[in-house]
Amino acid sequence: MVESTKQTACGICLRVKGKPVFHTSGCLYSSSILCRRCHHRGHFTADCTESWPHWERPTSLEELIPADVKQRYNITTCTEIQYAAPRGDDGTEQELHSMNEILVPKNYPELLDFLAKNNIKAEGVTKPPRANCIKAVKAWGVERGFRVVLQGE
Repeated sequence: MVESTKQTACGICLRVKGKPVFHTSGCLYSSSILCRRCHHRGHFTADCTESWPHWERPTSLEELIPADVKQRYNITTCTEIQYAAPRGDDGTEQELHSMNEILVPKNYPELLDFLAKNNIKAEGVTKPPRANCIKAVKAWGVERGFRVVLQGE
């Protein structure tokens, strides 16, 4: 009795070439595809399973250059972007899309949970006061290019 080995078409080749291709070994295109979300090779951004709730502000000029261009010209530098002022101090908060808003809970236990989840340190001996928590979250948000909004404001 002969076992039937049912092959399925390569999803990457189907997208790239527009026709079904069956491989005996790995796909040749998978190593050239770079996910823009998790920066791993082998899958498209639309197929990425990493959870990224929001966009993060670029920290270097090289992050703005597509990966294939960096590879072609062998760009390996990391030039830090120096912002003249944090977002919001000079009226630039309107530049940020609402997807860059971080809603901070008003409730103190939820605020502490938010700090712990995002690994934000607030000043205080054991339990930091609410004002210090909000100050730490605002500094954290400005550093990452987020607009920090307290719930209910």
